Amino acid sequence: MTMPPGITVRGIFYLMTLALLAGLSYGLLRWVESGLREPERAKSQEPVMIIDHFRAVRLSAAGLREYVVEAPQLAKLPDKLGTRMQRPVLDWYQQDGQTREWRLQAEQGWVAVDYETVRLEGAVTMTRLAASGKPPITVTTRDVLIRPSERYVETTEPAQAITPGGELHTVGVRAWLDQERLELLSQVRGTYDPPKP
Repeated sequence: MTMPPGITVRGIFYLMTLALLAGLSYGLLRWVESGLREPERAKSQEPVMIIDHFRAVRLSAAGLREYVVEAPQLAKLPDKLGTRMQRPVLDWYQQDGQTREWRLQAEQGWVAVDYETVRLEGAVTMTRLAASGKPPITVTTRDVLIRPSERYVETTEPAQAITPGGELHTVGVRAWLDQERLELLSQVRGTYDPPKP
């Protein structure tokens, strides 16, 4: 191999070394610059909208009330963080849209962006009203998950149900309110006092 005049092996070695150092210097400079950039600020979770004395009515396809949600204050959170409610009350109506059947109350509430999931947080009371024409029942528990379109509620917490004829204790409940179907998950115990003839 012949080299052009004036270029030696040592000269080529120096040029390659300079090119390598230049590349390393550029990489180091980019790395230092990226470390000096101001970090991205965490997105705020502060409400983007607050409504006092909130009330919403959900109607069926036939225009009849399915349920009504009320709260002293509702706070819409940014992005896809959902909506928070203080002391929410949820009234479920029978198919006639006139007769309240169930009332659910909680300390706090959260609604998903798609409105398909509701969480009632803290102490929760669920009451089937005598006006519904069905036996009244009061269930007290904590932290309930609701799928309103299915009238489905569940909790993994201890729950107590009181009816005119007895009392029931369980840990964990799944309930399909439209079907009057109740699944008690564990540690079930209760008392029943049949009505006197």
